Amino acid sequence: MASAKDPNQNMRSPLIKIVVAVVSIAVVAFADDTKKCNTPPDECARQIRQMLAGRLYLGVEIGNLTPGLIVKTVVPDSPAEHADLKAGDKLIAVNGHRTTEASIKDFKQILDEVGRTHRHLWMLVQRRGAFKKIDVMMEPYSRVQIERIVTQHLSEAHSVTASAAPDSRP
Repeated sequence: MASAKDPNQNMRSPLIKIVVAVVSIAVVAFADDTKKCNTPPDECARQIRQMLAGRLYLGVEIGNLTPGLIVKTVVPDSPAEHADLKAGDKLIAVNGHRTTEASIKDFKQILDEVGRTHRHLWMLVQRRGAFKKIDVMMEPYSRVQIERIVTQHLSEAHSVTASAAPDSRP
């Protein structure tokens, strides 16, 4: 016996696709909200300023290689740039620690160790197949740099609206 075809069957398929699309959009929108900071903006800014005041920095973004580490970016006018560290440099050793198999966490531990004992950092990097020794004197964050970091965090992780800014109209 042949089954009777449901006349609404052709309508259900597009409807299901629309519902799935709406749910997917809602999930993506919700996922973006999870990246927001829950601390009040003023308190968050105070904590960032306190955390960075007097803290030494290098001024690089490091990426993972398989295996090892690579310099992804160098912050303009940073200790790393002054020492001639370049994006694309592969880290071979940092202050006597071999980094050819290291993780970003390992690199951060080395920097923390240097920050507790002294400001001098030396690196052996591989650039375009050649090895180069780089000496860096880590420096404290300047007030301008700290304010840039605070501003970036507030704009990316807090819902700052135009109504929150002072009205500049006469």
